[in-house]
Amino acid sequence: MSALKTSNSENKIKNIVFDLGNTLVYFDYCYFFDGLSLLEKKGNARKLKKYFTEENFDLKIGSAKLTIKDAFKIIKKKFNLRTGYSDFYYLYCDIFWENTQMKNFLENKLLNSKYRLFMLSNIDASHINYIDNNFPYVKHIKKRILSYKVKAVKPDKKIYRHLLEKYKLIPEETLFIDDLKANILSAKTHGLNTIHYNSHKKFLKEIKSITGIK
Repeated sequence: MSALKTSNSENKIKNIVFDLGNTLVYFDYCYFFDGLSLLEKKGNARKLKKYFTEENFDLKIGSAKLTIKDAFKIIKKKFNLRTGYSDFYYLYCDIFWENTQMKNFLENKLLNSKYRLFMLSNIDASHINYIDNNFPYVKHIKKRILSYKVKAVKPDKKIYRHLLEKYKLIPEETLFIDDLKANILSAKTHGLNTIHYNSHKKFLKEIKSITGIK
């Protein structure tokens, strides 16, 4: 980001939009694959991961094209699972853990600040309910665009337009934070200021440069 861009942005930013997974909280689907394989005893986590990824189950569920129950039935049939739906569902949800550094930043630097806070996430109802119940700090962000509700996932331009239109955000006054480069690039096409979140130390330096938050 150029010095001119930073200088211009510093006094303009009024809105901060957070991604959720691997930004506000961490997650890894490998906990799901490994847990299911352990329950199955003869299960193969690598094959399960390959199938889940190739079939884009996360995006299909996240855009409400597929329910978690439908996914369970498909995977159960494909791998001849003995695991029941309740255990499958628990393992599917229990893949998140706290991003303590971001939690502290949110609570200590942003909650009582001048900035309006938003969430823009690729997520389904099962996961957001689990996160809200287990990581209460996330509930501080009440203005949300969730993919399963709008039936679109990042980096699809539709979900960014929905964010801007619903909350009447001016792109130049809005900072978007996400861990995936593709989502950052798509946000930039809408004129949003961005931070690619791949290091908390780097994030602190960049948000200070853009907003002055220390």
